[in-house]
Amino acid sequence: MGQKHGPRSLLEALRARYGEPDREVVEGVRTLSRLFTKERDSLGGDYFADPALCRAYCLYFLPLNVAKVASLLGEMPVLPSRPVRILDVGSGPGVGALALLDHLTQHGIAGHEGTEVLAVDRSRRALQEAKVLWEEVSAMHHGEPSFRFDTVTLDLERPGARGPWKSGAFDVVILANSLNELFRAATDPIARRVALLESLLEALSSDGTCMLIEPALRETTRDLHHVRDRLVAARRATVYSPCLHERPCPALARPDDWCHEERPWSPPPMLQAIDREAGFIKDALKFSYLLLRKDGLTVAERSPDVYRVVSEVMVMKGDRRAWLCNETGRPLVGRLDRARSEANAALDRWHRGAIVRVEHIERRATIGRIERATRVEVVRPVEG
Repeated sequence: MGQKHGPRSLLEALRARYGEPDREVVEGVRTLSRLFTKERDSLGGDYFADPALCRAYCLYFLPLNVAKVASLLGEMPVLPSRPVRILDVGSGPGVGALALLDHLTQHGIAGHEGTEVLAVDRSRRALQEAKVLWEEVSAMHHGEPSFRFDTVTLDLERPGARGPWKSGAFDVVILANSLNELFRAATDPIARRVALLESLLEALSSDGTCMLIEPALRETTRDLHHVRDRLVAARRATVYSPCLHERPCPALARPDDWCHEERPWSPPPMLQAIDREAGFIKDALKFSYLLLRKDGLTVAERSPDVYRVVSEVMVMKGDRRAWLCNETGRPLVGRLDRARSEANAALDRWHRGAIVRVEHIERRATIGRIERATRVEVVRPVEG
Protein backbone atom coordinates (compact mmCIF):
# COMPACT_ATOMS: atom_id res chain seq x y z
CA MET A 1 0.00 0.00 0.00
CA GLY A 2 1.04 3.56 -0.38
CA GLN A 3 1.02 4.03 3.39
CA LYS A 4 1.93 1.66 6.18
CA HIS A 5 -1.73 1.34 7.19
CA GLY A 6 -3.31 2.05 3.78
CA PRO A 7 -3.68 5.00 1.39
CA ARG A 8 -4.14 8.09 3.57
CA SER A 9 -6.24 9.84 0.93
CA LEU A 10 -8.80 7.02 0.95
CA LEU A 11 -9.03 6.99 4.74
CA GLU A 12 -9.52 10.77 4.77
CA ALA A 13 -12.24 10.50 2.10
CA LEU A 14 -14.01 7.78 4.08
CA ARG A 15 -14.05 9.86 7.25
CA ALA A 16 -15.24 12.92 5.35
CA ARG A 17 -18.14 11.02 3.81
CA TYR A 18 -19.22 8.65 6.58
CA GLY A 19 -17.93 10.26 9.76
CA GLU A 20 -16.11 8.51 12.56
CA PRO A 21 -17.14 4.94 13.44
CA ASP A 22 -19.89 4.72 16.06
CA ARG A 23 -22.00 2.00 17.64
CA GLU A 24 -24.15 1.69 14.49
CA VAL A 25 -21.03 1.01 12.43
CA VAL A 26 -19.78 -1.61 14.88
CA GLU A 27 -23.13 -3.42 14.78
CA GLY A 28 -23.15 -3.20 10.99
CA VAL A 29 -19.66 -4.69 10.81
CA ARG A 30 -20.77 -7.56 13.06
CA THR A 31 -23.81 -8.20 10.85
CA LEU A 32 -21.80 -8.14 7.64
CA SER A 33 -19.13 -10.38 9.15
CA ARG A 34 -21.80 -12.99 9.94
CA LEU A 35 -23.18 -12.73 6.40
CA PHE A 36 -19.72 -13.15 4.89
CA THR A 37 -18.86 -16.18 7.06
CA LYS A 38 -21.44 -18.08 9.14
CA GLU A 39 -24.69 -16.97 7.43
CA ARG A 40 -23.66 -17.11 3.79
CA ASP A 41 -27.04 -18.54 2.73
CA SER A 42 -28.52 -15.11 3.52
CA LEU A 43 -26.02 -13.27 1.33
CA GLY A 44 -28.28 -12.95 -1.70
CA GLY A 45 -29.66 -9.46 -1.02
CA ASP A 46 -28.10 -6.10 -1.87
CA TYR A 47 -26.62 -5.14 1.49
CA PHE A 48 -25.49 -1.79 0.05
CA ALA A 49 -29.16 -0.78 -0.21
CA ASP A 50 -29.23 -0.63 3.60
CA PRO A 51 -27.66 2.76 4.52
CA ALA A 52 -26.31 1.46 7.85
CA LEU A 53 -24.70 -1.63 6.29
CA CYS A 54 -23.33 0.43 3.40
CA ARG A 55 -21.69 2.84 5.85
CA ALA A 56 -20.30 -0.05 7.92
CA TYR A 57 -18.90 -1.76 4.81
CA CYS A 58 -17.23 1.41 3.54
CA LEU A 59 -15.62 2.34 6.85
CA TYR A 60 -14.34 -1.17 7.61
CA PHE A 61 -14.41 -3.74 4.80
CA LEU A 62 -13.57 -1.30 2.00
CA PRO A 63 -10.09 -0.32 3.30
CA LEU A 64 -9.50 -3.93 4.35
CA ASN A 65 -10.26 -5.25 0.85
CA VAL A 66 -8.38 -2.42 -0.85
CA ALA A 67 -5.33 -3.55 1.14
CA LYS A 68 -5.75 -7.11 -0.19
CA VAL A 69 -5.93 -5.91 -3.80
CA ALA A 70 -2.94 -3.64 -3.22
CA SER A 71 -0.82 -6.51 -1.92
CA LEU A 72 -1.45 -8.42 -5.16
CA LEU A 73 -0.89 -5.38 -7.39
CA GLY A 74 2.60 -5.33 -5.90
CA GLU A 75 3.04 -9.01 -6.80
CA MET A 76 1.84 -8.64 -10.39
CA PRO A 77 4.17 -7.82 -13.28
CA VAL A 78 4.75 -4.08 -13.62
CA LEU A 79 2.05 -2.37 -15.65
CA PRO A 80 3.20 -1.09 -19.05
CA SER A 81 4.11 2.62 -19.26
CA ARG A 82 1.10 3.60 -21.33
CA PRO A 83 -2.58 4.30 -20.72
CA VAL A 84 -4.09 1.09 -19.36
CA ARG A 85 -7.65 -0.17 -19.14
CA ILE A 86 -8.85 -1.60 -15.83
CA LEU A 87 -12.04 -3.60 -15.24
CA ASP A 88 -13.32 -3.93 -11.67
CA VAL A 89 -16.00 -6.66 -11.73
CA GLY A 90 -18.39 -6.85 -8.79
CA SER A 91 -16.63 -3.76 -7.53
CA GLY A 92 -19.02 -2.76 -4.76
CA PRO A 93 -17.98 0.77 -3.73
CA GLY A 94 -14.88 0.61 -5.93
CA VAL A 95 -12.57 -1.83 -4.13
CA GLY A 96 -10.36 -2.68 -7.12
CA ALA A 97 -10.64 0.76 -8.70
CA LEU A 98 -9.52 2.62 -5.57
CA ALA A 99 -6.64 0.21 -5.03
CA LEU A 100 -5.51 0.81 -8.62
CA LEU A 101 -5.76 4.57 -8.17
CA ASP A 102 -3.46 4.44 -5.15
CA HIS A 103 -1.11 1.98 -6.85
CA LEU A 104 -0.66 4.16 -9.92
CA THR A 105 -0.20 7.38 -7.96
CA GLN A 106 2.33 5.74 -5.62
CA HIS A 107 4.42 4.04 -8.31
CA GLY A 108 4.90 6.87 -10.75
CA ILE A 109 2.41 8.02 -13.33
CA ALA A 110 4.71 8.47 -16.34
CA GLY A 111 2.90 7.19 -19.38
CA HIS A 112 -0.37 6.40 -17.62
CA GLU A 113 -2.19 9.62 -18.54
CA GLY A 114 -5.48 8.59 -20.11
CA THR A 115 -5.88 5.37 -18.12
CA GLU A 116 -9.49 4.13 -18.02
CA VAL A 117 -11.10 2.37 -15.07
CA LEU A 118 -14.51 0.73 -15.37
CA ALA A 119 -16.41 -0.51 -12.29
CA VAL A 120 -19.26 -2.99 -12.77
CA ASP A 121 -21.75 -4.07 -10.11
CA ARG A 122 -25.42 -4.94 -9.74
CA SER A 123 -25.84 -2.43 -6.88
CA ARG A 124 -26.54 1.10 -8.09
CA ARG A 125 -25.99 2.41 -4.57
CA ALA A 126 -22.56 0.78 -4.29
CA LEU A 127 -21.49 2.30 -7.61
CA GLN A 128 -22.73 5.72 -6.50
CA GLU A 129 -20.45 5.43 -3.48
CA ALA A 130 -17.58 4.30 -5.73
CA LYS A 131 -18.03 7.38 -7.94
CA VAL A 132 -18.05 9.79 -5.00
CA LEU A 133 -15.02 8.20 -3.34
CA TRP A 134 -13.07 8.12 -6.62
CA GLU A 135 -13.71 11.84 -7.15
CA GLU A 136 -12.80 12.74 -3.57
CA VAL A 137 -9.60 10.68 -3.55
CA SER A 138 -8.58 11.95 -7.00
CA ALA A 139 -9.08 15.56 -5.85
CA MET A 140 -6.53 14.98 -3.08
CA HIS A 141 -3.82 14.13 -5.64
CA HIS A 142 -3.24 17.69 -6.83
CA GLY A 143 -1.15 17.91 -9.96
CA GLU A 144 -1.52 14.20 -10.78
CA PRO A 145 -2.77 13.27 -14.24
CA SER A 146 -6.45 12.46 -14.48
CA PHE A 147 -7.81 8.97 -15.04
CA ARG A 148 -11.21 8.27 -16.51
CA PHE A 149 -13.61 6.44 -14.20
CA ASP A 150 -16.94 5.01 -15.34
CA THR A 151 -19.51 2.71 -13.79
CA VAL A 152 -21.97 0.22 -15.25
CA THR A 153 -24.90 -1.22 -13.31
CA LEU A 154 -25.26 -4.82 -14.44
CA ASP A 155 -26.52 -8.14 -13.11
CA LEU A 156 -23.37 -10.20 -13.55
CA GLU A 157 -25.39 -13.42 -13.51
CA ARG A 158 -27.18 -12.24 -16.67
CA PRO A 159 -24.69 -10.01 -18.52
CA GLY A 160 -25.77 -11.15 -21.99
CA ALA A 161 -24.41 -9.15 -24.89
CA ARG A 162 -24.28 -6.03 -22.70
CA GLY A 163 -21.18 -7.14 -20.84
CA PRO A 164 -18.97 -4.01 -20.98
CA TRP A 165 -15.88 -6.20 -21.29
CA LYS A 166 -16.99 -6.93 -24.87
CA SER A 167 -16.02 -3.37 -25.84
CA GLY A 168 -12.26 -3.98 -26.02
CA ALA A 169 -9.19 -5.35 -24.29
CA PHE A 170 -8.41 -4.70 -20.60
CA ASP A 171 -4.93 -4.80 -19.06
CA VAL A 172 -6.16 -5.72 -15.58
CA VAL A 173 -9.41 -7.48 -14.63
CA ILE A 174 -10.20 -7.63 -10.90
CA LEU A 175 -12.83 -9.67 -9.08
CA ALA A 176 -12.38 -9.00 -5.36
CA ASN A 177 -14.65 -11.06 -3.09
CA SER A 178 -17.33 -11.11 -5.78
CA LEU A 179 -17.03 -14.44 -7.61
CA ASN A 180 -18.19 -16.46 -4.59
CA GLU A 181 -21.38 -14.38 -4.38
CA LEU A 182 -22.40 -15.20 -7.97
CA PHE A 183 -24.54 -18.13 -9.16
CA ARG A 184 -25.05 -19.45 -5.63
CA ALA A 185 -28.49 -20.82 -6.58
CA ALA A 186 -27.30 -22.43 -9.84
CA THR A 187 -27.28 -26.20 -10.31
CA ASP A 188 -23.54 -26.02 -11.04
CA PRO A 189 -22.18 -22.74 -9.63
CA ILE A 190 -18.60 -23.64 -10.60
CA ALA A 191 -19.52 -24.08 -14.27
CA ARG A 192 -21.37 -20.76 -14.34
CA ARG A 193 -18.46 -18.94 -12.72
CA VAL A 194 -16.02 -20.53 -15.16
CA ALA A 195 -18.19 -19.43 -18.09
CA LEU A 196 -18.20 -15.85 -16.81
CA LEU A 197 -14.44 -15.90 -16.32
CA GLU A 198 -13.91 -17.31 -19.81
CA SER A 199 -15.73 -14.30 -21.25
CA LEU A 200 -13.63 -11.96 -19.09
CA LEU A 201 -10.40 -13.68 -20.12
CA GLU A 202 -11.35 -13.18 -23.75
CA ALA A 203 -11.33 -9.46 -23.00
CA LEU A 204 -7.94 -9.62 -21.25
CA SER A 205 -5.03 -8.19 -23.23
CA SER A 206 -2.33 -10.64 -24.32
CA ASP A 207 -0.02 -9.38 -21.54
CA GLY A 208 -2.73 -8.58 -18.98
CA THR A 209 -3.54 -10.04 -15.57
CA CYS A 210 -6.83 -11.28 -14.16
CA MET A 211 -6.93 -11.04 -10.35
CA LEU A 212 -9.33 -13.19 -8.34
CA ILE A 213 -9.57 -12.68 -4.58
CA GLU A 214 -11.87 -14.74 -2.38
CA PRO A 215 -12.50 -14.99 1.38
CA ALA A 216 -10.16 -17.23 3.34
CA LEU A 217 -12.89 -19.77 4.04
CA ARG A 218 -12.66 -23.45 3.21
CA GLU A 219 -15.87 -23.47 1.12
CA THR A 220 -15.07 -20.41 -0.99
CA THR A 221 -11.40 -21.36 -1.37
CA ARG A 222 -12.10 -24.91 -2.52
CA ASP A 223 -14.58 -23.48 -5.03
CA LEU A 224 -11.77 -21.25 -6.30
CA HIS A 225 -9.50 -24.30 -6.59
CA HIS A 226 -12.18 -25.99 -8.75
CA VAL A 227 -12.52 -22.87 -10.92
CA ARG A 228 -8.76 -22.80 -11.38
CA ASP A 229 -8.62 -26.43 -12.44
CA ARG A 230 -11.34 -26.03 -15.06
CA LEU A 231 -9.82 -22.88 -16.55
CA VAL A 232 -6.34 -24.40 -16.70
CA ALA A 233 -7.58 -27.72 -18.12
CA ALA A 234 -9.43 -25.83 -20.86
CA ARG A 235 -6.27 -23.80 -21.57
CA ARG A 236 -8.16 -20.55 -21.00
CA ALA A 237 -5.34 -19.16 -18.86
CA THR A 238 -2.15 -19.99 -17.05
CA VAL A 239 -1.46 -19.32 -13.39
CA TYR A 240 1.00 -16.54 -12.67
CA SER A 241 0.58 -16.95 -8.90
CA PRO A 242 0.25 -18.52 -6.34
CA CYS A 243 0.47 -21.95 -8.00
CA LEU A 244 3.82 -23.18 -9.32
CA HIS A 245 2.26 -25.65 -11.74
CA GLU A 246 -0.67 -26.19 -14.12
CA ARG A 247 -1.62 -29.62 -12.82
CA PRO A 248 -4.85 -30.31 -10.89
CA CYS A 249 -4.86 -28.66 -7.48
CA PRO A 250 -3.52 -31.21 -4.95
CA ALA A 251 -5.52 -29.56 -2.16
CA LEU A 252 -8.67 -31.01 -3.74
CA ALA A 253 -7.45 -34.59 -3.28
CA ARG A 254 -8.76 -34.58 0.32
CA PRO A 255 -12.01 -32.89 1.39
CA ASP A 256 -10.50 -30.94 4.30
CA ASP A 257 -7.53 -29.39 2.46
CA TRP A 258 -7.42 -25.85 1.10
CA CYS A 259 -4.87 -23.05 0.63
CA HIS A 260 -5.09 -19.40 1.64
CA GLU A 261 -2.81 -16.44 2.22
CA GLU A 262 -2.04 -14.66 5.48
CA ARG A 263 0.04 -11.55 4.91
CA PRO A 264 1.37 -9.16 7.56
CA TRP A 265 -0.61 -5.94 7.86
CA SER A 266 -0.90 -3.00 10.21
CA PRO A 267 -4.56 -1.92 10.23
CA PRO A 268 -5.23 1.82 10.32
CA PRO A 269 -6.29 3.17 13.72
CA MET A 270 -9.89 3.49 12.53
CA LEU A 271 -10.12 -0.26 11.87
CA GLN A 272 -8.30 -1.05 15.08
CA ALA A 273 -10.93 0.92 17.00
CA ILE A 274 -13.76 -0.97 15.29
CA ASP A 275 -12.02 -4.29 15.98
CA ARG A 276 -11.75 -3.48 19.67
CA GLU A 277 -15.47 -2.73 19.91
CA ALA A 278 -16.52 -5.69 17.74
CA GLY A 279 -14.14 -8.14 19.39
CA PHE A 280 -12.25 -8.86 16.16
CA ILE A 281 -8.54 -9.16 15.44
CA LYS A 282 -7.33 -8.08 12.00
CA ASP A 283 -3.54 -8.17 12.32
CA ALA A 284 -3.07 -9.88 8.95
CA LEU A 285 -4.64 -9.92 5.50
CA LYS A 286 -6.29 -13.30 5.00
CA PHE A 287 -7.59 -14.29 1.59
CA SER A 288 -7.37 -16.78 -1.25
CA TYR A 289 -6.35 -15.67 -4.72
CA LEU A 290 -5.39 -16.39 -8.29
CA LEU A 291 -3.44 -14.23 -10.71
CA LEU A 292 -4.14 -15.50 -14.22
CA ARG A 293 -2.33 -14.68 -17.46
CA LYS A 294 -2.54 -15.71 -21.10
CA ASP A 295 1.17 -15.41 -21.92
CA GLY A 296 2.56 -18.11 -19.61
CA LEU A 297 4.48 -15.66 -17.39
CA THR A 298 5.02 -16.96 -13.84
CA VAL A 299 5.92 -15.34 -10.52
CA ALA A 300 8.97 -17.62 -10.09
CA GLU A 301 10.79 -20.32 -11.96
CA ARG A 302 9.11 -23.70 -11.95
CA SER A 303 11.13 -26.73 -10.98
CA PRO A 304 10.55 -29.95 -9.01
CA ASP A 305 12.68 -28.52 -6.19
CA VAL A 306 10.84 -25.16 -5.99
CA TYR A 307 7.79 -25.08 -3.69
CA ARG A 308 5.21 -22.70 -2.30
CA VAL A 309 4.77 -22.85 1.49
CA VAL A 310 1.00 -23.33 1.91
CA SER A 311 0.67 -23.46 5.69
CA GLU A 312 2.03 -21.84 8.79
CA VAL A 313 5.32 -23.31 9.99
CA MET A 314 4.40 -25.66 12.83
CA VAL A 315 7.01 -25.40 15.56
CA MET A 316 6.95 -28.61 17.58
CA LYS A 317 9.21 -30.06 20.22
CA GLY A 318 12.45 -30.78 18.39
CA ASP A 319 10.87 -30.28 14.95
CA ARG A 320 9.61 -27.71 12.41
CA ARG A 321 7.05 -28.67 9.78
CA ALA A 322 5.11 -27.07 6.92
CA TRP A 323 2.97 -28.10 3.99
CA LEU A 324 4.53 -27.36 0.60
CA CYS A 325 3.05 -27.45 -2.91
CA ASN A 326 4.37 -27.74 -6.45
CA GLU A 327 4.08 -29.97 -9.52
CA THR A 328 5.09 -33.03 -7.48
CA GLY A 329 2.19 -32.69 -5.03
CA ARG A 330 1.45 -31.27 -1.58
CA PRO A 331 3.89 -32.86 0.87
CA LEU A 332 4.23 -32.30 4.58
CA VAL A 333 7.92 -31.52 5.11
CA GLY A 334 9.87 -31.19 8.33
CA ARG A 335 13.35 -30.72 9.76
CA LEU A 336 14.38 -32.05 13.12
CA ASP A 337 16.19 -29.50 15.26
CA ARG A 338 19.17 -31.83 15.51
CA ALA A 339 19.44 -31.75 11.69
CA ARG A 340 19.68 -27.94 11.52
CA SER A 341 22.78 -26.75 9.69
CA GLU A 342 24.09 -23.75 7.80
CA ALA A 343 22.92 -25.38 4.57
CA ASN A 344 19.27 -25.62 5.65
CA ALA A 345 19.09 -22.64 8.04
CA ALA A 346 16.85 -20.77 5.56
CA LEU A 347 14.00 -23.01 6.73
CA ASP A 348 13.88 -20.84 9.85
CA ARG A 349 12.65 -18.00 7.60
CA TRP A 350 9.83 -19.96 6.00
CA HIS A 351 6.32 -18.54 6.28
CA ARG A 352 2.98 -19.05 4.57
CA GLY A 353 3.12 -17.94 0.93
CA ALA A 354 6.91 -17.93 0.59
CA ILE A 355 8.48 -19.63 -2.43
CA VAL A 356 11.37 -21.87 -1.40
CA ARG A 357 13.88 -24.23 -2.93
CA VAL A 358 14.66 -27.56 -1.27
CA GLU A 359 17.48 -29.51 -2.86
CA HIS A 360 16.19 -32.89 -1.71
CA ILE A 361 13.37 -34.21 0.45
CA GLU A 362 13.79 -37.63 1.99
CA ARG A 363 10.35 -39.13 1.52
CA ARG A 364 8.98 -41.04 4.51
CA ALA A 365 5.60 -42.69 5.08
CA THR A 366 3.76 -39.60 6.35
CA ILE A 367 6.32 -36.79 6.17
CA GLY A 368 9.23 -35.67 4.02
CA ARG A 369 12.46 -34.94 5.88
CA ILE A 370 15.11 -32.29 5.30
CA GLU A 371 18.48 -33.68 6.36
CA ARG A 372 21.54 -31.87 7.71
CA ALA A 373 23.30 -31.72 4.33
CA THR A 374 20.21 -30.56 2.38
CA ARG A 375 20.47 -27.07 0.89
CA VAL A 376 17.41 -24.85 1.49
CA GLU A 377 16.79 -21.39 0.02
CA VAL A 378 14.04 -18.77 0.23
CA VAL A 379 13.49 -17.84 -3.42
CA ARG A 380 10.77 -15.25 -2.83
CA PRO A 381 9.50 -14.08 0.55
CA VAL A 382 6.08 -12.53 0.96
CA GLU A 383 6.31 -8.81 1.52
CA GLY A 384 4.11 -7.30 4.18
